[in-house]
Amino acid sequence: MLAIACAVFTPALQAQGEGGHSAAQALDIVQAAASMENRVGAMIDRELSFTDERGNPFQFKQLFPGDRPVILVLGYYTCPDMCGQVIHGMLDAINEIDLVPGKDYQLVNVSIDPRETAEIAFQRKQTFLNKLHHVGGPEGWRFLVGEEQSIQALAQTVGFHYLWLGHNNRYDHPGALMFLTPKGELNRVITGLSFEPEAVRLALLEASKGENASFLDKIRLSCLTFDSRTNTYTVTAMTVMRIGGVLTLAGISTMIFLMVRRERQRNTTPATT
Repeated sequence: MLAIACAVFTPALQAQGEGGHSAAQALDIVQAAASMENRVGAMIDRELSFTDERGNPFQFKQLFPGDRPVILVLGYYTCPDMCGQVIHGMLDAINEIDLVPGKDYQLVNVSIDPRETAEIAFQRKQTFLNKLHHVGGPEGWRFLVGEEQSIQALAQTVGFHYLWLGHNNRYDHPGALMFLTPKGELNRVITGLSFEPEAVRLALLEASKGENASFLDKIRLSCLTFDSRTNTYTVTAMTVMRIGGVLTLAGISTMIFLMVRRERQRNTTPATT
């Protein structure tokens, strides 16, 4: 897709080069035009207006603040390849975990194409519902369409940059799952076309702020850190050092306790005799 984008922007690159801008700078602009920006911590505007797949008005204040996290997916329903791959990748992951949409979390797809209608969204939803193994999909999964202003505002908030390729009649955009807290804060982003089930599960538990997490899950989340390079939760070197420090301290404390106990026993034995 980058090659296509470069072809589209070739005249612009030449113009910028003539104007004093380097080709490398122009290429950076092209690459940034269809990428994810780190906006973790950003809050969703609850007043943004969309239309759901049933043709009903929808605002994010229907979800935030709420009692469950949200997986947000941006793309468009007539996308010839990437969007379908992202949703299939998401379905493969959530079908493997024990958390249930509509009960433990919500799913929200938003079209970045303002020309798409509620009817298109409805058809797309029915296609993917058949591949969802959990109950709760009809109410736990919304497919939204909207006007350009609302779409751009939402995309800018979460750092989702997309590019319209006019000559190819398609959008170039990143593939990503965005995890929102029950308050509507962007908490985690996992990029790609396929997703590790355990990473998706931990991201949902993390976004829920521990509401659905078991005691063991809370321990795991306290020990693991999300690595954006691998899109997985891993144990960092700092965590290993902390665990090692705790174990060392515990070992020293045990050794001191045993030495003190042995000394007391040694001092008590002659007196008893």
